[in-house]
Amino acid sequence: MHSNTLIRQLTTQPLIRDLSVEAAQAVLALRYCIVCRRNDRDPMPELERRWGNVLAARRYRLVVEAIGHSWPDPFAVAPPCCPRASFDEALLADMVTAAAHGDRVAFDVLTAEMLGSDAREMIFVALENFIRARAPGRV
Repeated sequence: MHSNTLIRQLTTQPLIRDLSVEAAQAVLALRYCIVCRRNDRDPMPELERRWGNVLAARRYRLVVEAIGHSWPDPFAVAPPCCPRASFDEALLADMVTAAAHGDRVAFDVLTAEMLGSDAREMIFVALENFIRARAPGRV
């Protein structure tokens, strides 16, 4: 493999459309939350509409707060119209996927270098609670 190919593979940001539905929705909802925060608007009505219930919206807001509280650097969020995920958004997509599968080991592998155990626990539990709230008949 040529070094140019390897560098391209390591630096290419994924397209939102290539993410799983649950991961893409989480990334787009995060973008919406950031836009709302910058414009002093409440994201809850749109989050409720997106997921069809207030509990999922509230729990996603807790995910966003947990990330904001725990992330060591400012979380890089692409503009709402950007077709590619930032590196942080791509990591969020992978974290959502791991939590959706109940795969704590994969979640820890993704986040252990930058988050302490308490922060990983807080975010993983918040993601699990959000995912459960989205599933019909589960809370």
